[in-house]
Amino acid sequence: MTLRSIALAAGLCLAWPCGTGAERVVVDEPAVCYECHSEIESLGAEKNVHTAFEAGTCSDCHNPHAAKHAALLDRELGDLCLSCHEDVRDELESVATHVPVLRGECGHCHDPHASGFPNQLRKESIALCRDCHSTVDDWTAQPVVHRPVRRGECLRCHAAHGSDAEGLLSDGVPTLCFQCHEAGTAFASAHGGRYITNSNCTACHDPHSGFLPGLVRRNQHAPFAGGTCTSCHSEGSSAGTFALSTDVKVLCMKCHRGVEEYGKTEFHAHLDTEESCLACHNPHASNAEALLAAEQRVLCMRCHFNEEGRRDKETYVTHGGMDCSNCHTPHGAENPKYLATLDVDLCSRCHERAHRVSHPIGPDIIDPRTEMPMTCLSCHRLHGSEFEDYLALDPSMDLCIQCHQR
Repeated sequence: MTLRSIALAAGLCLAWPCGTGAERVVVDEPAVCYECHSEIESLGAEKNVHTAFEAGTCSDCHNPHAAKHAALLDRELGDLCLSCHEDVRDELESVATHVPVLRGECGHCHDPHASGFPNQLRKESIALCRDCHSTVDDWTAQPVVHRPVRRGECLRCHAAHGSDAEGLLSDGVPTLCFQCHEAGTAFASAHGGRYITNSNCTACHDPHSGFLPGLVRRNQHAPFAGGTCTSCHSEGSSAGTFALSTDVKVLCMKCHRGVEEYGKTEFHAHLDTEESCLACHNPHASNAEALLAAEQRVLCMRCHFNEEGRRDKETYVTHGGMDCSNCHTPHGAENPKYLATLDVDLCSRCHERAHRVSHPIGPDIIDPRTEMPMTCLSCHRLHGSEFEDYLALDPSMDLCIQCHQR
């Protein structure tokens, strides 16, 4: 039996001597590992090889005998990577942190051994981003695509791990934009003769793709489309941005008087924030209806179902593919969930025949758990569930025994 076979059979240590006195054996690492893990050895021929892997000391990351973590890793993957990559640890202190980084899922984007792509990425960067950000497919299908998006250069504008700028941008807007676009006479000419170099470019332009030249968003606020900036802004100077002529909400209500009525409801917090209307709407142009800053499934999730590191966020975006506003009134309501109507009336608008011949609901049927009338939400969830028909619990038993214990 060879020394290597003895080491393998005995489960001896890899990177350090084992045994005592004359029994001490130093194992030939990584050759011993490749006896079983030959597929790993071939990765050494890849274009980009992890420094730790190239050094051949597998035991720097793996415990050769036993471990609490997958792949016999010495620690949780995120902690293990951060033990060397201090720069990424610093980025974790940023205002915005990429969710896989926050969860320590470095292996989601990087191959820990080697890869044919820079930084040991598992795929080309845009393909990797597309795995989580399905909207990438929508962007690349538009008639006008921003050059970095068309080239798959997501990291031209975004930071991969963390950033102090919104949207994981590598710098704030408009500073980021002027890294490529010159603020010269052509710029001023395209903006009514004004050098609005302190403005938020994304208020009018989509940074990824669009339907109109210059990436101008297609649904445009009437004053913006007509070039009547002073309808909302003071005249200002030719050198800077325009200040609003009055408070945001007061300004918007001059035209959108129907929205003002929602301020009389019991719950209207969305109208009372510092940003007020601008928290959800883009005042100049948008690719979404009602000048929303993004499609509802994206916009609402910026605040809702947004717990730190949540994995199942996409599951709860909509009910049956509907927009949030099919059930909620976003400006105000008489209930804390901003539901358009309450109880059975809300659901029966679509589910007209539900429970006509099944479980009774209504004001005369009392839920023994709450001592309140039985409604649709006594058994069903409004957003997402792992069970069919949006049931809150397993209908084979768990759901029913909440009330029916005999």
